[in-house]
Amino acid sequence: MDDMSGMDMGSTASGNGIPSLSEFQKYYWAIVGTVIGVGAVANLLNRFLASQRLCDKSNTPAKPKSIIFETYATVTAAAREAANVTLRPIAFGSYTLHLPPLGPVSLVLANLVTIVVMMFYGFDTMDNYSWENIGYRAGFMTICQLPLVILLAGKQNIIGLLTGTSYERLNWYHRWISRTLWLSATIHMGFWFRDYGQYDYIVTMLKTDSLTRHGFAAWCVLTFIFLSSFAPLRKWNYEFFVFQHIVTMAGFLAAVYLHAPDEVKVWVWIPVGLVFLDRFSRILVLAFANLSIVHFSAQKKRPFFANKATFTPLPGNITHISIPDPVINWKPGQHVFFGCHSIAPFQSHPFTIMSLPSDKKLDFLVRAERGGTHRIFQVASKYHALFGETQTPPKNQRTVFIEGPYGYVRPLRQFDTVVLFAGGMGCTFTLPLMRDIVQAWKTEYGDPLAIGSKHRIIPQKRLTATKRIRFVWVIKSRSQFSWLESWIRSILEDIQRCRQLCPEFDKEIELSVYLTCDETLEKSTSVRSPEAWTLEGEDTKNVSFKKDQVLIQSTPTTPPNSTDTAERKACGSNSTCCCITTVENEETSSPPICNCSGPAAISLADADNSSGGSKSPLSISLTDSENFRMISGRPHPRTLIRNALERAEGESAVVVCGPNGLAVDVRQSVVSLSDERAVHKGTGAQGIYLHVEHFGW
Repeated sequence: MDDMSGMDMGSTASGNGIPSLSEFQKYYWAIVGTVIGVGAVANLLNRFLASQRLCDKSNTPAKPKSIIFETYATVTAAAREAANVTLRPIAFGSYTLHLPPLGPVSLVLANLVTIVVMMFYGFDTMDNYSWENIGYRAGFMTICQLPLVILLAGKQNIIGLLTGTSYERLNWYHRWISRTLWLSATIHMGFWFRDYGQYDYIVTMLKTDSLTRHGFAAWCVLTFIFLSSFAPLRKWNYEFFVFQHIVTMAGFLAAVYLHAPDEVKVWVWIPVGLVFLDRFSRILVLAFANLSIVHFSAQKKRPFFANKATFTPLPGNITHISIPDPVINWKPGQHVFFGCHSIAPFQSHPFTIMSLPSDKKLDFLVRAERGGTHRIFQVASKYHALFGETQTPPKNQRTVFIEGPYGYVRPLRQFDTVVLFAGGMGCTFTLPLMRDIVQAWKTEYGDPLAIGSKHRIIPQKRLTATKRIRFVWVIKSRSQFSWLESWIRSILEDIQRCRQLCPEFDKEIELSVYLTCDETLEKSTSVRSPEAWTLEGEDTKNVSFKKDQVLIQSTPTTPPNSTDTAERKACGSNSTCCCITTVENEETSSPPICNCSGPAAISLADADNSSGGSKSPLSISLTDSENFRMISGRPHPRTLIRNALERAEGESAVVVCGPNGLAVDVRQSVVSLSDERAVHKGTGAQGIYLHVEHFGW
């Protein structure tokens, strides 16, 4: 497109005090570096704050106690309110587009405005003598964005390490910064073609000038990457998308290298180096996570490939995968890329880790969708049918490979009150976060196995500032409760042990399971409701969901007995067995009796009596536990969050993982409550940290 051979355009200024092309590139990266630096400073302050709270000996460690921390809390509260504001979803027929919050959008728009201003600053776009210079500067501004695009794409992410942001969140920025790159490249090409066009010289240059051909080829490849990166094409076949994305990106970088003048080729070499660094780092991570020979201090003799997994089918097309004694360590809320090549060759899927390091095993719950996850469920079902519950471990063990762990959420132990929302498979993310806090309570208040001790056990060291946990899980049917029943029972037993061991134990926990019985909500389009959301897993990181605005007035999957009118009325206001009503007060909610989505799981009362053998002296009856409720209907997040915040004596955390509708509802509730309560603005209301877990917007 432009003949720049032998010319050092980077040092060329446009006159009138306007910086040179290379100076504009430096200014751009000074701005990018400043934003990353601010994020890094905030990350360091948050880490220091977490450490300071655990050292605080007062009864309110999560509450700021100095003018410095109060000022920081006020600034943080204002920034959170602004960053978490979300515009209303946009409906296109049956499809609903959920917009990201204003915080990420603002950063993307700021980058776009910076690039556009630097491309056009000092130029008159109507002056045909400026078109060539605009083309030059747009080209220089385009190529200098390449390192940022690659930096935001890597799994082993330098920006993520500095700012405490997980790679999957940065990947959203990677996509939108890449689209800005495409726009600036289009402007670069457009102004050169505009300059050529006034002399009818475009075709001639494409035929005779190699730099123009290479530039046009680079733009064509970039346009293909731009179009193929949108969600529908990505989700159509993710493995193919990744393969073609890597190949086309390599072709784009090669074409750009051939097109660019010598003084800016360094902007191509930098991303190439970053790609190799990321791949080399991932190879090291893979080796550490899977090869026993790199763990020289291991006491136990392991096979060469260290990870063996067992597969167990669960109701709802769920596979429970367990890897005993893994060689990696991890934190609650993290995930790994899991591959079992004997079942699904050359496939790797991100699965959230449900277990804690103290469990000495990696546990996953994986919904069978299509492709590899479906084949995994088929294998698990086959072994279960052949050997049943008595199968020996070797019969059902496969060599598996993991990469990770990845992901980051601020440690929740630093917050006074923690509210956790999960929809369907979102429980795989929130459950280990809750268990981690409960484990800290157990460690603080002594060994819970020492039942019968008459001595009061006073905690010697603070491991968590958390005093209250509120856990809310929304599922379709009672059969899905079996996924977490043993974990929930274990948590409640731990709390009961702590209370017996230490009368001073003042921690609080509330667990609620909401049954919507809404499987039929995905099968018709009779009545619309803007507030309805369904729970539907996808084959990307087993906590991915989609929005659905449809409520049904049709025959349920398993029709209730015609004589049981009371049951039908309790299920929903439209006389179907779909518990679509929103429950604003749990205290007045009746127990669940709707059973529209197939045979129910064994009742809680029966489950309490069916374990067989002798029970421990602290065996929990979930039906009688004051800390546990099972409710028909949908939760009202705003009410639940408000009730928790009103009791908080310090900063609180709200975490949500589930369908888009639930996530948006929780986010809007937190923003409105923060504004209504005037958090850290003289009212005494404490701050609210919000974490919305998703796998891309």
